Amino acid sequence: MNESRFTYFPIIVIVTLLLLLLSAWVQWFFFIFEFDEHELTVKKGIFNKNQLHIPFERIQTITRTIPFYYQPFHVVRMQIDTSGQGKPDVIFDALTIKQANLIEQKRRVAQNSIQKEFETIETTKLQYQVTTKELIVYTLTSLGGLGGVVVLFTIWSQVDEMLPKNLKSSFGDFFNHQSVTGLCILFVLTVIVGIFIGFFRIFNRYFNFKIKHQNNHLNISRGFLAHKTMQLKLNRIQTIQLRQTMLRRLVRLVSVNVLLSASQDEKDAQTVLIPVASIDKIMTTLKKVLTSIDFDVDHWQVSNIDKAAWYQVRFSVLRNIFIMTLVISVVMFYFPSMLQRSYMLLFFIIMMVITAILILKNTLTITEQKLGFNQELVYIQRSNGFARKVIIFVVIKFKGCEKAGS
Repeated sequence: MNESRFTYFPIIVIVTLLLLLLSAWVQWFFFIFEFDEHELTVKKGIFNKNQLHIPFERIQTITRTIPFYYQPFHVVRMQIDTSGQGKPDVIFDALTIKQANLIEQKRRVAQNSIQKEFETIETTKLQYQVTTKELIVYTLTSLGGLGGVVVLFTIWSQVDEMLPKNLKSSFGDFFNHQSVTGLCILFVLTVIVGIFIGFFRIFNRYFNFKIKHQNNHLNISRGFLAHKTMQLKLNRIQTIQLRQTMLRRLVRLVSVNVLLSASQDEKDAQTVLIPVASIDKIMTTLKKVLTSIDFDVDHWQVSNIDKAAWYQVRFSVLRNIFIMTLVISVVMFYFPSMLQRSYMLLFFIIMMVITAILILKNTLTITEQKLGFNQELVYIQRSNGFARKVIIFVVIKFKGCEKAGS
């Protein structure tokens, strides 16, 4: 950079910051909200004026987020959703805690048709809280470290393109002069840092995860650096999903998601209800959180297909034999030098291990299928071998409100 560019650089930065502050102030100045006993009114826009009226009884979900840099100012970020499709109708970038509490209380009063004074605090009852031990085991079995390694390599690839040529050449010389042992040590250190990043990301998300009952709502709170709370109506829960990965099956942990009604996209509708719990206690925990559902299955439907596991295993073995024959044919034609006894023996051992894994996987897939039901739910258990998924379709009744899962 020559002298003139260096002189103008801080001026450009200061002017840019001032323009950003001015833009934020203008948006704040033209964003007005007010509410009465029945509805919330939001007015926004500079040239295109928009006015939105939201009756409190129509609000489906309220989500609070308190990033760590909001906490000294005692403000929250709030999203209000009336459609149930995961897309908020109104986003308050900053509200005082008192304002947020008042809006939530107005909504509860309108939906429960209970007239209460604003100063009255409704009693809540703690139903579930994740323990630190379970959360640590959950993060260690989530393979989040792989995601952290990918993030590190992505950041490095982006930074590498912006580095000056002399600095890039210095890094290149450093890596080129490293021995195999040195490169392995660097790789291990990168993986350790990635695992730590993945561990902290999940731990930060589900730290101090709590579920409280408040009338016909669930209050879900979580977060370490950014504290997040969400109010969820119980009669919106349509389907309950229990998931276990291969690693979590080994440590007997399970995660529970719920799918919400009136949502077109399954990804948007899915909400984490219980991030981690012991498989031995999960039904007891669900009964405690969703008190109006009977999770005791009265009748289990047995599969009517005889020797289903044998048919599935036979198909996998035949498919594996076909792939092995195809690979050997290609090697014989294109790489005849590899047809040595040692190579063939290694290839045979690998294929035997793959065949054994496929047999075990397909046997578990068939034998772990379950179908059960009672008057309030349909219980379906599926498995793709080492990971297991349970889907519970429910007919939920809360205070006279009935919602059928489909």
